[in-house]
Amino acid sequence: MCRLKTGILILLAALFLISSSSVLACVGKTLVVGTTGSVQQDLMAQMLSLLIAERTGTTVKVVKVESSQAAHEALLKADLDMYVEYTGVGQVQILHKEAIADAGQLYKAVKATYNEDLNLIWLKPLGFDEQSLAPAGVAAEAAPVVRKDTLKKFPALARLINKLGGRIDAASIRKLEGDAQAGDSKKVAREFLRQNRLI
Repeated sequence: MCRLKTGILILLAALFLISSSSVLACVGKTLVVGTTGSVQQDLMAQMLSLLIAERTGTTVKVVKVESSQAAHEALLKADLDMYVEYTGVGQVQILHKEAIADAGQLYKAVKATYNEDLNLIWLKPLGFDEQSLAPAGVAAEAAPVVRKDTLKKFPALARLINKLGGRIDAASIRKLEGDAQAGDSKKVAREFLRQNRLI
């Protein structure tokens, strides 16, 4: 009787380990992260790539696109799974909607429209604005935008990426950009993730 209970416990433990690892990693599937090629975009793409690859074992590829508009179109066509966008850019330049000055209201509005109309999900803002990209007086909070289909295939992905939410303030992004200009953005991103105990 004791052997039977032990055997059942071992079987259950093995099934749990197999199912929990498949929740995060998807064998044979490669996630594609976009970047528009600026130092900041390269850093954010590398950060997402490293976080996902190191925490889940999933293969992640970083691909350069020409612009936010090109990245948006690639997301819609499933050529990209995610990229970092800016709220003001999403609202005004991508959606062609009215500018909203309040950062919180802007995030809610752009998040709702992307979700309802485009099946794209805005995750938590990373913690910094990039005012140079948005129209005057409009917030430009950086946040990952992910295909809803991708999140269905990788159920724990949103929670994992959201660990970056609010972690990169204005001073941090400027320092990271300075370090990356002098060296390798992947190395700088990896060091930031390690210092913040994310990998």
